[in-house]
Amino acid sequence: MDICILTAESLGVRGLCCSVELGDRKIMIDPGIALGWSRGGYLPHPFQIAIGEGIRGAILRDLQTATDIVISHFDGDHTPLLHPNPYQLSLEDARRSISGCRLWTMGPERSSPNQQRRRKDLEDALGRILTPAEGMRDGPLAFSAPVPHGLQRDDAHTVMMTRVEDDDGQTFVHASDNQLLDAMTVERILQWKPDIVLVSGPPLYRHRSPSLERLKELARTNILELSRKVETLIIDHHLLRSEEGMAWLERIGREASNRVICAADFMTRAPLFLESLREKLYSWLPVPANWHEGYAAGQEDAASFRNPGWEILTGEGIVTPCDWYPVCPIKGYTDQGRLETFWVDNYCMVGSKRCVRYRMEEKGLFHPDNMLPDGTTREGL
Repeated sequence: MDICILTAESLGVRGLCCSVELGDRKIMIDPGIALGWSRGGYLPHPFQIAIGEGIRGAILRDLQTATDIVISHFDGDHTPLLHPNPYQLSLEDARRSISGCRLWTMGPERSSPNQQRRRKDLEDALGRILTPAEGMRDGPLAFSAPVPHGLQRDDAHTVMMTRVEDDDGQTFVHASDNQLLDAMTVERILQWKPDIVLVSGPPLYRHRSPSLERLKELARTNILELSRKVETLIIDHHLLRSEEGMAWLERIGREASNRVICAADFMTRAPLFLESLREKLYSWLPVPANWHEGYAAGQEDAASFRNPGWEILTGEGIVTPCDWYPVCPIKGYTDQGRLETFWVDNYCMVGSKRCVRYRMEEKGLFHPDNMLPDGTTREGL
């Protein structure tokens, strides 16, 4: 089983999109992206927008080869949208790829009006009715009954969890936006006997004492319970939108029985907490007045902020590029405009040890110039 996480706050954007490949199936879970419309009075910095553009393109490329698509719920950072803002994934761009896949989606019950409307938009775009997948099984896939997005309440919005098991018995659970505040949901996860779990944590940035301390203790108890029986627990998304959340996760990781890490750690690369860095990015790399209005109108381009942004983050010690980056053909192809920026942004500049080129270079093994960091080759380079 090969798990690749594409969106998470430790990867620079909002979301919990991942691809899971096993046998003849490629499963895309929650193919959506967002940047957080406003934090501390600041719109997304153009550097973060440029990173988001690259990841959005990667999601669309992966959708082209997907066999199954899972949508755990219809929040705007988990699904393509008919009316996206400039930083989200367009349903029109994704429609053709989605139409050829098996679709496993959360049903409309116990969803907000906006979520219900987005689900109906997807049905209309595809020209078919979507059968709710909660409780269903299909080969390596199984889906949970609805579980709370946050605290267990009668009016709580819900999400659908996904279990994937390969032929060797390795089991991955995508627990979606579950905030680890409900003990019954934790028990449901453990009943699936997962080896790896990907889940959101509590949104500490939204709360203040005394409710904050109550949420922390609830989540801490549930995380430690999960970590006793789950080999790798990946917590990201809501939790890692603030520096407080990052520090809290590190403390929990030291207490836990097994690995408790963020998505960037799982992808063996440096984290890129761009939402929590937003105010600093504006200080380091000022943005002209009315830039965002121009961007939305197609009159401004985020690409000019990419290289200066990376230079600043490197200078601040936030990232360390791959040692081979200055002489890597991937850099040259990207500088020439022949290759998408995604590869440099998500492998080279963050020192990814998942890069196949890096691993082969370190072993002294031959690899062609047109091999991409994921090990595939691109004709025409």
